[in-house]
Amino acid sequence: MNVETKSGVETIHGDGAAVEWLPAFTPASDIVRYATEHRTPTGQAGAAGDYYGVPMLKKPKWRWEIALYFFFEGVSAGAFLLASLAELVGGRRYRNVTRAGYYTSLAALLPCAPLLIADLGRPSRFHHMLRVFKPTSPMNLGAWALTGYGMHAGLLATKQLTGDGPVAAEPLKCVSNLIPARLLGVTGLPFAFTMLSYPGVLLSTTSTPVWSRTRFLGALFACGSVSTGAAALSLALAAGGGDNERALNVLEKIETVAAAFEGATLAAYVKTSEGAARPLTEGRYSKLFWAGAVGAGLVLPVLLRAASPKKGRGRRVSTVVRSLMSLAGGLALKWAVTHAGRESAVDVEATHAATRPTEEAPGWGPSQSKQSA
Repeated sequence: MNVETKSGVETIHGDGAAVEWLPAFTPASDIVRYATEHRTPTGQAGAAGDYYGVPMLKKPKWRWEIALYFFFEGVSAGAFLLASLAELVGGRRYRNVTRAGYYTSLAALLPCAPLLIADLGRPSRFHHMLRVFKPTSPMNLGAWALTGYGMHAGLLATKQLTGDGPVAAEPLKCVSNLIPARLLGVTGLPFAFTMLSYPGVLLSTTSTPVWSRTRFLGALFACGSVSTGAAALSLALAAGGGDNERALNVLEKIETVAAAFEGATLAAYVKTSEGAARPLTEGRYSKLFWAGAVGAGLVLPVLLRAASPKKGRGRRVSTVVRSLMSLAGGLALKWAVTHAGRESAVDVEATHAATRPTEEAPGWGPSQSKQSA
């Protein structure tokens, strides 16, 4: 075994192998020169064993279960929000919106528990999150919000069910009358608002580049949830028949406004993410993002809304098609953002873009007192 020193780099030869390193107190000029000579394409380790291009992060373990959970809980919370507001503001005029909203909120909520359990691996892990209350933790706050929201959605759907159809037996009606619908609608709104936005806030608190560079991910998920909630209610009313023209007109306006805000927050999200959003806008899930989330979810529903008839069967068919496209676009958005985040964790260029200093996070540097002095 022998040691060779050349241009400030020490190399140990022995057993048919050679190892290089820079000794302590190496001048900065030699470090820069060494890094330049051994630089390799992004994503590959250097030939001499350096770490240039090696990912700094590991892929998040969240998979398709969490993407579907984000979609279903958003539809449920959006439908619950609109149903409660229709009950409080509209009263009997929009009774069909309230009825369809409470049913839709519970139906969309039912897959959420199995999806979370499948992701966590054991049901007890969700229970363990309820041992403490920590509002500064988006995950802990989301667990409490899901628990409170599930109670409200279940009670209100049960009250609605006991008043409809063959289930409306007298004993059940007596129990149903004990459930204060308007009070539960009001107390359930804070939980619904939290359910709308907490998934985006949770993602943005991680180190993953596609999620962490921007502050608009929570607002984007909230607007998308309201839009898909309105689309689900429009689909239920249009497919169910009956005289729902007034309700469909109101839901159409709500969906239009929600989609406009969703488009604005989506543009702000991509703009503020800068290079960190490249795995989403240009990577493996870019087609799903542009064609699904933007095209099917935002652009085509606007075109269909402008060309659809104002009344009759054609109006209902157009509403069903437009609502299905909005729901598909909402699913594509949350699926693409979740999975592109996994890919961006091992994208070195996206990580570098996400860790670039900003005014809010300038990184290490001289303190303000030293600069002023």
